[in-house]
This record gives sequence, structure tokens and C-alpha cells, in this order.
Amino acid sequence: MPTRRQFAPATIDSSHLKSGSIEPGYTKVLARLLAAHALAEKLTAWGYERALATVENQSLRASISKNLAEERKHASLIYCLLEELGISEAVADRLLITARKGPSFDAPGYFAKHAAGEIDLLMASLSLDMTGLIMIAVNYKDSSYAPHCRAADIILEEEADHDVFGMAGLAEAVGRFGPDRINSALREWVPRAANFFGPPGSGFTYECIRLGLKSRDNQEVAGLFLEVLERRLKQLGLAMPVLTDSYPRALAA
Repeated sequence: MPTRRQFAPATIDSSHLKSGSIEPGYTKVLARLLAAHALAEKLTAWGYERALATVENQSLRASISKNLAEERKHASLIYCLLEELGISEAVADRLLITARKGPSFDAPGYFAKHAAGEIDLLMASLSLDMTGLIMIAVNYKDSSYAPHCRAADIILEEEADHDVFGMAGLAEAVGRFGPDRINSALREWVPRAANFFGPPGSGFTYECIRLGLKSRDNQEVAGLFLEVLERRLKQLGLAMPVLTDSYPRALAA
């Protein structure tokens, strides 16, 4: 039976939380969700910063710089929402010390610290920009917390061309590097991308859906991403990696 949503989209703001008119658990769940969103944006920004130093294709630098500036702006936007709740950036990041080591942060963490070169940049775009846009459009755009709704609208509008950048770059890369090399990179990155949505059926996600902070379970949104990606890869003559069904996703034997 689907979880019943308690609060409609954009019906709660910070004044409701400060007045105590909303159950205390709402703020706790909201803070963790916003902290995860902010950290993902920040790690993605760090990845684009690395890309400026490691990608040799000079024709990509303008797009990388643009994406970097937007990711920084959007990370700051979400951290400002946390500040309104009395939670600093440092405190917000500490809320995720354990989660940051798990599979859901593997993609942004790898992009931030280890990714290097053009192919990793393109794979990160698939694994973070494409997943992020789906996550925000499906789950955050209709959040019961009005400030998160407004932030989601801004991010969706400003990052829409990140997805175009990733797919156009991937099509060009197939011609430059060959499909075998790109397929190998996809096998490395697609499991990370699928895990970025988080574990299915968790108690935290149940609370997010109940409180109207999310609309769908992580597994459902991850499945939507994989369906879209498979269609796009097929158009480029690339092979969709076969993944295990259970979380954390991995390459199927």
C-alpha cells in the first residue's frame, strides 16, 4: 500500500518550523535530506574543478567552467536553506559522515577526488547531472517544504543544459575514443550512478514520503534513470551494463 503523504507540495516554510506548529520530526528529516542534497552539489562542483585541471580537450573548458559555477551556486543555495534552520555547512556535512562512506555517495565522491580526464568527466555527467536532474524533478520539485521547491525550480532551469552537454560529449567521445573504451567506462560508472539514488525501502525514505519531502522511493527513481539511460546508449550504439537487482547495484556476473 502506498505511503500516504501528510503535507501537500509547497505548504511548509521555515516560519512553520520555528513556530513549532509542525511535528519536530519534520525538521530532523528535512535537515538530513537538505544536507545530502547540498553535499552532492558541492562534491560535484569539486569534480568539475578537478576536470579543469585534468581534461586536455580545450574545447570543453568553457562548459566545464560554466557547470562548475552553477554547481557552486546551487550548493550554496541549499546550504543557505540549512542556515535558515540554524544548521551551518560544517554541521550539515557532519550529519552525513556515515552516509558519505556508503554507495550512494560513491559517484560524487569519486568525481570529487579521483576522476581525471575527458572520459571520466563525461561519465560523471551521466552519473551526477543526469541522475540529479531526475532526482530533483521527480522528488524535490514537489516537496512540501516550499523553499526546497523554489530551489529545485532554479536548479532544474539552470542545469538543464548539463544533460545536453553530457550526451553531446558522449556522442563525440564514441567517435574519438571508440565504443569499446566508452563501454568499459560505462561498466565502471553506471553502478555508481544507480546507487546515487540511495537504498530502497529505507525508514528515512518512508519518512520523507510521508512528510511530503519526496514523492517516490529511491528504487523507483533509479529504475527511471536506468530506463532513460538505456534508450540513450542504444541510440549511440553503446552497451547498457547489466546490473544486479539489489542495492548496492553492481555489475551482474
